[in-house]
Amino acid sequence: MAAPVSTALFDQFARGWRAYVLVGLVALASGLFGIVRFPPMDIDESRFMQATRQMVETGDYVRIRLQDAERNRKPVGIYWMQAASVHIAEPFTPRLNTAWPYRLPSVLGLVIGALAALWGGTALLGPRAALIGALLYASGLLAGMEGMTAKTDAVMVGFTTLALAAAARLRVGVAKERLVALVFWSALACGALVKGPVPPAIVVLSLGALALWERRLAWMKPLAWWGGPALALAIALPWMIAIGHATEGRFYAALLQNELAPKIAGGDHAHGGFPGYYTLLLPLLIFPATYALPAAARLVWGAARRARNDPSHAGLRFLAAWAGATFLAFELLPTKLVHYTLPAYPAIALMCGAGLMAMRGRPWRTTHPMGAVLLGVSGALIVALFAFVSTFIPGDSGADLRRIIGTALLGGALLIAALVGLSMFRRPAVRAAILVGCGLAFSFGLREQLVPQARGLFVSAETVAALTRARLTPRANEAFWVVGYTQPSLVFLTQTSIRLVEPPEAAERAAAGETIVIEGRVLSEVQDRLAARGLAFTPADQPVRGMALGRGEQTTLYFGKIEPSSERPD
Repeated sequence: MAAPVSTALFDQFARGWRAYVLVGLVALASGLFGIVRFPPMDIDESRFMQATRQMVETGDYVRIRLQDAERNRKPVGIYWMQAASVHIAEPFTPRLNTAWPYRLPSVLGLVIGALAALWGGTALLGPRAALIGALLYASGLLAGMEGMTAKTDAVMVGFTTLALAAAARLRVGVAKERLVALVFWSALACGALVKGPVPPAIVVLSLGALALWERRLAWMKPLAWWGGPALALAIALPWMIAIGHATEGRFYAALLQNELAPKIAGGDHAHGGFPGYYTLLLPLLIFPATYALPAAARLVWGAARRARNDPSHAGLRFLAAWAGATFLAFELLPTKLVHYTLPAYPAIALMCGAGLMAMRGRPWRTTHPMGAVLLGVSGALIVALFAFVSTFIPGDSGADLRRIIGTALLGGALLIAALVGLSMFRRPAVRAAILVGCGLAFSFGLREQLVPQARGLFVSAETVAALTRARLTPRANEAFWVVGYTQPSLVFLTQTSIRLVEPPEAAERAAAGETIVIEGRVLSEVQDRLAARGLAFTPADQPVRGMALGRGEQTTLYFGKIEPSSERPD
C-alpha cells in the first residue's frame, strides 16, 4: 500500500524531517489550547493534580495519597511525570495549585502519539497518507482535549501508539530490528506505568487480531529477543515491587477490585452505555477527520475482501486490526466513557489519511458528498455545543441570546467555509489543510475563548474567587470546613488541609471564628445542628451558583463564618 516515490514538493516534504516538525507543532498547538486559561476540571483531572500536589508536598514518590488516604488505584507513572513538570515549572509559577504545569505531560503525550502515528504510518501507508493521517489525529477534537487535560489518557495513547508504530515497522521489515524491538518494549513498559494493564492489553488485542486475520506470526520474531522484555522489566519492575511492599499488596487488590472488576462486570452504572456507543460518537469526537471516514471505511472493506496475505493491503490490515480490536473490546465492556476508545484514533486517522489520498479517483466520487454530510452534521452538533456553553457566561437572558446567536453564526460560518473549500479543491494536501485548520480553530475557540469565560461551569473556581474577595481563603493552622460539596477541584485550588465533611461532623467539630462553605442542599441541616450548639452560620456574601461538572447538576455554595449564636440553645 506504500505510495510510489515521487519528486513532487509535497512528497519531498512528507518524506523528510520537516513532516515530523509540522506534525509536532500541530499537536503542540492542539494540546496547549486552554492549558493556562482552563480552570481545573472535576472529577478526574483535579484528583490527578491534587494527588501529584500531595506527592510533591510530602516527598513520597512511591505511594499516591489523596486527602491523607492512600489512593492505590492508579499506577505511578503519570504522577511522576506531573511532579517532574511541576518542579521544572517552579521558577515560573511557585504555587502548587496552578493547573498548567500538571497538564504539560498530557501535551507531551499528544505529541508523542502524533509523531508515532507518522513514524508507523509511513511504513504502512507511505509518507503522504501518513503525514495527512498524523495531522488529522493531532488536530482532533477529543485528542486535543485529552492532550490539554492532566490525566492519564493522552500519555497512555502516546506510549501505546509508539509501541504499535514500532510493531508496524517490524511488520514491513526494517533494518536494526533489535533497536525497534527495544522501542516497542520500552514504550509498552512506560504505558503500563501510566495506565496499568490497558496499554499491554490493547497491543496484544491488536497484534492478536492481525495474526488471526493473516495467519502469520514470523514477522513478530524480533519482539521475542530477550533484550526487549528485560528492558521492560527494568523500567516497570522496581516500582511494582516498591509499591507492593509499601502498601502490603493493597495496590494490586484495589486495582482489581476498584478499577478492572467494575468495568468488566458493569458495576459502574453511572458510566454505562449501549452497544454501538463509541461508533455513534466517533464522527463527532474524531472531528475533523470525520470527512474522510467514508473513504476510510471503503478502503477497509476493500482490504477485507482481498486475500489475507495480499501485500498491497498489508498496511490497511494492520491499522484495521488495531482500530477494530480496540473498538470491539471497549464496545463489549458495560462501562463506557467517551475517551476509552482514544487508543484507536491514531489508526483511524491514518486510515482517513489514506482515504483522503484515494478520493481523487473517479470511482470514489460518492465519498465526497457522504463525507461532507457527515462533517456538516458533526460540525453542526459542535457549534450547538458551543452555543450551549455560551449560556454559562455571566449575564442576563438578553446577553445569553446574543451570545448564542453570535457563537452559532461564527461557528456556522467557519464550518460552511470548510465545506465550500472541500468542494472547490480536490488535492488531498489542500483538503487536509482545510480540515486541520477547521479542527484547530474549533479547539481554540472552545478551550481558549469560550469555556474559560463560562464561569458558571466551574463552581470551585468561582467559590475561591469569592472567598478571596471576602478575605476568607484558607490559612495555615486554621480550620476550613466544606460541607456537602466533595469536588476535588476545591481542594486543589485552596489547601490540602481543608476538610470535606458531611453535616454531622461539621456541626460537631466546627468552632466559632472558623470559615465554612456549605452546599445549598444541606444548608438548613447544618444551620440546625450548629444552633443546637449555640453557633450560627453568617454568610459573607451572595452564594455562588453554577453547574458542578463532577455531578452534572446545578449547585449553590454558601460561604462565611461560624459565630456564636445570639439565641441560647434549649
